[in-house]
Amino acid sequence: MDFRSRALGDAGRSLPGWPSRPPSAAPPTPPSRSGLLAINARYFMLRALIFGVVLAVVLLLGVNGFLAFAVAFVLSGLVSYPVALRQRRAVFGALAQRRGWLR
Repeated sequence: MDFRSRALGDAGRSLPGWPSRPPSAAPPTPPSRSGLLAINARYFMLRALIFGVVLAVVLLLGVNGFLAFAVAFVLSGLVSYPVALRQRRAVFGALAQRRGWLR
């Protein structure tokens, strides 16, 4: 038997001095917008993931050494342009709003 149920009488009503229902927590707050750091972190992680996948594919194709990193760098840049477009726009929008370009 938990503490709350002991506080209620047999009829289901509160005993004197006890609230009739549990106090609610703080009022719900509107969802906060992600900060600039979180937006940049998501964008960076997406770009790093794309680079890692492209580097693995380039290495599987047999290109080794510095040339593999250079080819992966160029190809991941080309691939990430359309793939990370939404995150890039979010970064630019957050920067613009922070600097007051958009009101």
